[in-house]
Amino acid sequence: MIVFLVEDYSMRKFLEGVLPRLGFEEHLFEIKHHRGKEDLISHLDNTIPTLSKRAQQIIVIIDRDKQDCIALKNKIKEKMVRCSCEYKVRIACYELEAWFLGDMEAIAKCSPRFKANSFQGKKKYRDVDNIEKPSSVIEQIVPDWKNRHVSKPKFAEEIAYVVSLEKQNVEKANRSHSFHILLETLRSFMNCNQ
Repeated sequence: MIVFLVEDYSMRKFLEGVLPRLGFEEHLFEIKHHRGKEDLISHLDNTIPTLSKRAQQIIVIIDRDKQDCIALKNKIKEKMVRCSCEYKVRIACYELEAWFLGDMEAIAKCSPRFKANSFQGKKKYRDVDNIEKPSSVIEQIVPDWKNRHVSKPKFAEEIAYVVSLEKQNVEKANRSHSFHILLETLRSFMNCNQ
């Protein structure tokens, strides 16, 4: 069993859509969401000892926001010292929505009025992991965002079924490096559990 510890409900909904597409069966994983980054980090001390006894692997997924990536990872690793199973810490740079911006064709499938080709070639969107507030950018560039996607979890759930998981074809691959790191981790865990 792989246990995912995530900071919010949006990430939970996203994973619930992506994991089966990668071949994970429902009984092979469990997702525990929290009420933000600080809530997740503060609960690690108490939950990890018990949780790690029944899990084969734990993956902590958290937004970088404006924090130093290495410092954030080290802070989480300090809380994982009592973990008795394999674990990984994966960071969305700067936040989950960068993974959405990394695949503008997927956004267009979820929001038909959005014209992906108007933004894909622009320099600003070539390295989506360096956009500090991708959630704000999505709200600005997707015309029907507020009408169609009242909540972030709803959009996360919808895009999870169409976001590219491609790794071979660079043209169709997601532009978020941090998303690819997560996908590599998931594929390696999937291979270990077969």
